Amino acid sequence: MLDLRTLDPARQSADRRVALVAGLVVVATCTLASVAAGGGGWALAWGGTAALGGLPWFFAFGARWRLLDDALAGVPFAWRGDRMGVWATAPPTGALATLVLAATLGFSPALALVCCVCGAVAHTALIAWSEARYERAIFLDLTVLELRFERITDTRALVRGSDPSTLRSTAQSQKNC
Repeated sequence: MLDLRTLDPARQSADRRVALVAGLVVVATCTLASVAAGGGGWALAWGGTAALGGLPWFFAFGARWRLLDDALAGVPFAWRGDRMGVWATAPPTGALATLVLAATLGFSPALALVCCVCGAVAHTALIAWSEARYERAIFLDLTVLELRFERITDTRALVRGSDPSTLRSTAQSQKNC
C-alpha cells in the first residue's frame, strides 16, 4: 500500500512517483474518453495541461533519497535532488495552466498575459514552499548539523592520542574533503 505520509525519503520518492503516474493514467484515460465523446481540442488542451502540470512534481519527489547526501555536500536548497528539473519545468507549466484557464474564461490578451506570469510564479512558489516544508518536516538542516558535529567529534577523538605527524595528515585530509 502507498504510504504517502511517510518521512522516509527513499520510500517517499518511490510512493509519490507511483501516485503521480497513477494520476497521469487517470488524466490520460479521462482525456481520451472526453475526445471520444466529442470534446475535441478543449479536451486535449485540458488533458495535456494537466499532464504537463504534474511534470515538475515528478521531479520534486524523484530524488528525495539524495537530499541528505546533497545537503551534507553543501549543495544549496535549489539544486538538491532533482530540483533543477523542477525549476526548468514549473514556470512554463504554471503559465500553460493559467493560459488554458484564461482562454476558457475569455480573458483579454493583456489580462491573460498578466495571469500567465502570475501562474508561472505561483506554481513555482508552491513547489518551492512544498519542498521547504518537506525539508523542515524531516529536520534535514538539523540532521546535517548533527552529522557534521559527529564527524568533528570522531576526528578529534581519533587524533587525541596520536603523534603530531598523524595530526597534520588528518588535518590535510580534512581540507581535501
